[in-house]
Amino acid sequence: MRTYSIEEDYLGEFLDPVNYDLEVGEEDPSHPFYIELAKEVGGKVLEVACGTGLVTLPLAAQGIDIAGLDIMPTMLSQARRKAEQRGLPVRWFQGDARHFSLGETFDFIYLTGNAFQAFLNNADQRALLASVRTHLAPGGTFAFETRNPRWADLVTTVEEVEWMTYTNDQGHWVRITELQEYDHVPQILTYTLFRRWREADEARERVTHIAIRYTFPQELIALLEGSGYRILQQYGYWDKRPLTQDSETIITVCTLA
Repeated sequence: MRTYSIEEDYLGEFLDPVNYDLEVGEEDPSHPFYIELAKEVGGKVLEVACGTGLVTLPLAAQGIDIAGLDIMPTMLSQARRKAEQRGLPVRWFQGDARHFSLGETFDFIYLTGNAFQAFLNNADQRALLASVRTHLAPGGTFAFETRNPRWADLVTTVEEVEWMTYTNDQGHWVRITELQEYDHVPQILTYTLFRRWREADEARERVTHIAIRYTFPQELIALLEGSGYRILQQYGYWDKRPLTQDSETIITVCTLA
């Protein structure tokens, strides 16, 4: 069986944080959900795998005491710049979500942007959950989401498919296409992304790779319970509708068992 790891060329997507923000955009349907949950729980908040602060900063703008942790210095530099520009008092930490130690606990910890899927094997998932457990205050809440495995999504493509087009930070029109391959034994979908544009009348191309792991609902329950968590709620949509076989997302809210 082929093995996959986060370090295996799957971090290249995060070396260009300015254009990452332009591609992803500032608005996301998860924002109101995490804002509401953070206010409901109260106290100190930590976002794990915070990236450029796309969700961290909206929470900070609501007056929430929040910190962000990410493995990529490039992404954190962009997050710091944006926080400073907006006058938001966020604390930022650079570290691996599987093995971080901040010397403090938080009342609410969350992981969003489907970042849970970046942990590509059972050992990495358990290490993440152990690190979160160490930093979760007694009675605290941990929440995250992951894509619901639906067979129609788990396919291998043989031809490039257009993902999106946009204008980058240098004013160049960029076309992004993708190839995807699903390996059903480790439950991992890999993407090869091609960014193509013209600059000074020359064709340019940047190729990056993404790997994401799909965890099935019953598998997820067993993983959380085996890692010392008790599930409080699971939703299939950001408006808190129940999880169904048609839901695109599995949103899980839990606490320590």
